[in-house]
Amino acid sequence: MNKITKILCVAVLSVWILQIQPVYAASFKDVTSENVLATEIDYLVERGIIKGYPNGMFKPNDYVTKAQVAVMLTRALGLKTTNVKNPKYLDVPTTHIYFKEIAATQNAGIFDATKKFKPDGTLSRGEMAIVLQRAFKLKGSNSYQFTDVTEKTIGYKEILAIANNNITRGYQDGSFKPNLPLTRAHFSAFMARALTLSKVNLLKDPAYVYTYAFYSPDKDMRYTLNYQYSHNDNKNDVWTVTNRSTQEPFNDELLYGDNTVYGQAIAADFSTHYDLFIELPLRIGVIVHEDDDGPVNGNRITVKTTDGTVRAGGVNYKNVAILEETFIYSDVVKTYYFVDGIGLVKELHDEEVIYELLKRSKN
Repeated sequence: MNKITKILCVAVLSVWILQIQPVYAASFKDVTSENVLATEIDYLVERGIIKGYPNGMFKPNDYVTKAQVAVMLTRALGLKTTNVKNPKYLDVPTTHIYFKEIAATQNAGIFDATKKFKPDGTLSRGEMAIVLQRAFKLKGSNSYQFTDVTEKTIGYKEILAIANNNITRGYQDGSFKPNLPLTRAHFSAFMARALTLSKVNLLKDPAYVYTYAFYSPDKDMRYTLNYQYSHNDNKNDVWTVTNRSTQEPFNDELLYGDNTVYGQAIAADFSTHYDLFIELPLRIGVIVHEDDDGPVNGNRITVKTTDGTVRAGGVNYKNVAILEETFIYSDVVKTYYFVDGIGLVKELHDEEVIYELLKRSKN
């Protein structure tokens, strides 16, 4: 490769990584808002961690290189690039354009100390799991299984760790494909998910009585409802719901939750369907797809953020998990706002406020 060609290659790489001005995934010609990974790509672009090409392309299906991964991780983790220790990779001299970032990630224990780094080489899905587990100190059990991942697979524990944190679900046939080279879109998605992991408690607090403003679109009526914890039926927390002005009872609300799943339903149909059923911990991106089997078939649930803000009942809440739900058979878009340790504080159907937490008082 001659000198001019090398300069051009470096310039192209720099264009993708360097943030010059705000760009959003929806503005890329090859990443539309309908792309299932658009939320994660947006997250990284908005924070200056990645950027597209001058022609408006993101090239989501191109393979990501190890040098690009090192730069993104350095920026995402805020690693120091001053006074870095030279890892002495034979193919990464101190004059390399990304020497500092590559050294910083190696110094942080993310990449191994080997003879060669292969900065222009690809990263496999299995290697990605190792890198992310090290970078974000992810923990997980061996309860998750893939058809092509065994204890002999390189990165076995790390693959299970990212799976147990809902960073990856693998493929529909039950495989993980650990040796498959990783695309730019997929690495962007995996890293954004790791950056936004939240173990938020979505359940209501039984120690409080909750008062909500509720609008019923079907009846075109507004109510003030009290939610009071009743008991646990060996599966769900049962909350008694009453009309505050008339003391008229509504259907009880059923909430199910542990460290790995959350579900909510009303007593009238809880045996067949949870209105909202999601895996935990939360992270940004699509967490339920409309093609999935089960009670949410036909719905898509996307976590838009795990550290948002919302105002409800005159209170400004921070670190809010905001979930958006769309449907195959309806044009309605539902938006849920959850606060850790409090539960649902607001729910919108399109732009209409359906539920809004007015206050909580000690039970």
